[in-house]
Amino acid sequence: MSYTGRATRTGNSKAIRLESALFTSHPEFGEGDVEADVIAPGCLLIRTRSQEKDETQDPVFPVYLAFLQEQITRHPELLRPFTTEDVAGLDELLDGVEYDKEIALDEGFELP
Repeated sequence: MSYTGRATRTGNSKAIRLESALFTSHPEFGEGDVEADVIAPGCLLIRTRSQEKDETQDPVFPVYLAFLQEQITRHPELLRPFTTEDVAGLDELLDGVEYDKEIALDEGFELP
């Protein structure tokens, strides 16, 4: 869901004013401190400070995984198995990346 807003000024600071529907749907943004990362030109990632931030980790990766989890839960009908065409491009995509296809991942392996 997208929400609209407008850049504005509040006192001596600049602010981003967002529609109230955001805070109704996601009350965790309604009060307390937030943190923002510019993740691309014109794109801002805002999170509550209650979420722990690891300075060594890319701020987008865990958010992307959470987004995928939400989309899979909300729209399982969009899931489909990999096709031969999907897999065909992997060798080209991984060209130059050193890895061993024979190494098995540990039983407890989880994506970060």
